[in-house]
Amino acid sequence: MTTTTVDLGTAFGIPALAGKMFPGKVGAEGVPDKIQNYVFRPDLLRKGLLWMAGVAGRSMYLSGPAGSGKTSFPEQLAARLGWSCVTLSCNARTERADIVGYLGLENGATAFVDGPLVRALRNGQMIVFDEGDALPPSITIILNRVLEGSALVIPETGDTIQPHPDFRVAFTGNTRGRGDETGSFRARQVQDAAVLDRFLFTEVDYPSNEEEKAILSGKFGTDLPDEILDLLIRFGTETRSAYRAGELSAPLSTRGLVRIGEILRSRLFDSQPDPIWAAVSFGFADGLGKDEGDALCKLLNTVKGAT
Repeated sequence: MTTTTVDLGTAFGIPALAGKMFPGKVGAEGVPDKIQNYVFRPDLLRKGLLWMAGVAGRSMYLSGPAGSGKTSFPEQLAARLGWSCVTLSCNARTERADIVGYLGLENGATAFVDGPLVRALRNGQMIVFDEGDALPPSITIILNRVLEGSALVIPETGDTIQPHPDFRVAFTGNTRGRGDETGSFRARQVQDAAVLDRFLFTEVDYPSNEEEKAILSGKFGTDLPDEILDLLIRFGTETRSAYRAGELSAPLSTRGLVRIGEILRSRLFDSQPDPIWAAVSFGFADGLGKDEGDALCKLLNTVKGAT
């Protein structure tokens, strides 16, 4: 692996950043695959680059609704800059051994097997705790020292792991780690205030209509006409307004819009009386139950009538 400099305008597809250089890497192992036509939001990108530079801290907490792009953002930062990245899917049963490591057998002898956190500390990787707010607080508090850039002590061996200068931590969650205020994310846990105090924080909401249009256009090209993409985006926006008003139990996410687009592109529902509703139903509405499904069908027809 070698270090290099990256033109931000070229790397992130933002002409306003052309000519501005940022440290990057070539030949690192474990670099995420680039998502072609990925849309970087300028405000979020500025925060991400500040975090990657390590100027104000090495740990960033990204909170926001389901399917808004919280986890893909740090992964795609790593992909464009050539950084190694490991993503750990978290839940209430994730244990210390899953993160830090454990004592195991190696060549017939007992040895400590490094977990993803220790490997990231040693090798200068980015580690993404996907759904990190689902972790028990007794687990996240283990991270206190490393979140602020200090060494990690392995009690089993007495070793002290000094963090590599390029070590970075990203936490993603549907909550800010202080509990779920909506009732939609019941597996999320209240995290220790001392842990949360060590993060940079940013909210990752759903993209604007223009940004979602760029995402869908980049994904589907000419396979879906603009009028279909515009209809889906307006429908998604209306479901989010209905959700905030307490009229729906879940909004249609950007991820859901892409899923519905994929169904439409397959053309498997072209013989249905209303192929768009058939795709929306299969990709989203049927998961909410009959009453909400009926309401969504009416909402879709209202959006169609407004076009």
